[in-house]
Amino acid sequence: MNPRQSVSRPPLVNGFIDVPRIVKEGRVGEFFPGLLPNIEDIRKRDFPLFERDRRVYLDSGATSQEPVAVIERMHEHRLSHLRGSNHSRNTTEARRAQEEYDAAKEKISAFFHAHNYHVAFTSGTTGTSNLLATRFAYGRDTLVLATEAEHNSQIVTARNFAGAAGVKFAIIPVTRDGALDLNVLRDVVMRFDGPILLNLVHASNVTGTVNNVQRIRELVGDRVLIYLDMAQSAGHIPIDLDRLDVDFAGVSAHKMYGPTGIGAFFISGSGEEYLTNLVSGGGAVQLVSMHETAYSRSPDRFEPGTQNLEGAVEWGFALDYLSAIGMDRIAAHDEELGKYFGNELEKIPGIVMHSPAGYMGRIPIFVFNSRDLRYDAFARALDQEGISVRDGCFCAHILMSRFLGKPPEFMDMMAMMLGTVGGDQSMLPGAVRASFAFYNNISDAHRAILAINQIAESHW
Repeated sequence: MNPRQSVSRPPLVNGFIDVPRIVKEGRVGEFFPGLLPNIEDIRKRDFPLFERDRRVYLDSGATSQEPVAVIERMHEHRLSHLRGSNHSRNTTEARRAQEEYDAAKEKISAFFHAHNYHVAFTSGTTGTSNLLATRFAYGRDTLVLATEAEHNSQIVTARNFAGAAGVKFAIIPVTRDGALDLNVLRDVVMRFDGPILLNLVHASNVTGTVNNVQRIRELVGDRVLIYLDMAQSAGHIPIDLDRLDVDFAGVSAHKMYGPTGIGAFFISGSGEEYLTNLVSGGGAVQLVSMHETAYSRSPDRFEPGTQNLEGAVEWGFALDYLSAIGMDRIAAHDEELGKYFGNELEKIPGIVMHSPAGYMGRIPIFVFNSRDLRYDAFARALDQEGISVRDGCFCAHILMSRFLGKPPEFMDMMAMMLGTVGGDQSMLPGAVRASFAFYNNISDAHRAILAINQIAESHW
């Protein structure tokens, strides 16, 4: 017998996979082999509020939940140590603070395989983007690029500082599946002789598409400096920065099961020479005289002021937690959930998907609309069913306006109106986004599919 013929098909009810039956019969591993086999134990132990509140949380693209194991470990840490400042030197508390701070950085370097980078703590990915934009040494012949899929904070900051420096700024389009258009990028790079700073999102928060960073590096060569925004990808797939060979990178802890208010800025040796000391503060300088300043060495010179030491320690605990599970296993779990949800979502009449078809090279993010119900009303209806999603343009107005068929002139008009006379942002176009994390199980995805189908059906 052909082995393929012996594989049974999942049972169906009304055209959808009968997940409750599969769960009841203990056959989840048979039909969804990529899922974490111990996911139910993980949920009960480290995410008990899902069951207590009967909630399905599908807004992890905005912020993720933090495991109880991490919370309790940090709570115990706070109770067992006096606080100290790592800017002080000769006290027990200060020495412990510095040791903890350094240990957190070592964990981050190891987790992201960033041994060829300095690591500076920031307030998050937005803070990292701002730090790069304010510190970058723009020459008169510099070209600043951003992709169409960048987060608003990245596009606006890069465009503002390029304008202030009097250098050129351009946006590179993406293909329909959300990946950077390499043909356009190649043409732009070939036509420009000066240094180029490319702001590149690793994974889109709209399409979930993961850009092929190594292919992009091969295409543009060393003349193009690459800043990689890893906010969405970090908690879903293994990342090896040494192999990706970018010049700068940024990430946030709160999107990868850690605390809010802290992120990291990765700076390569080649990239460091392009960064200035214009923004500074305590810890970033060694000596200030009447006329001169002796700046600290990297990465200290990129960390002015008192840092979020407790956030750094807690983030380190979260990375320990993820490493114990394994990012390869998390990526496989996310992929299995994503394949199921995407395939089932496409079956629902009246739903228009803005995410690419298929799941190859993506993280589990899905953006859609109803033909008959406005996106914000759809999100509220899902919330009433106990399902949390995001609605709007997801801080990606340029990409979303394209997917929604709104011409640039329309968005320019809306921006001018909101910026001058004011207005209600509810007038803006938008969509619904469901974003998964490893703590979601197949029953979460199934419950969401049934709710989306029910809401869409009731408004046909």
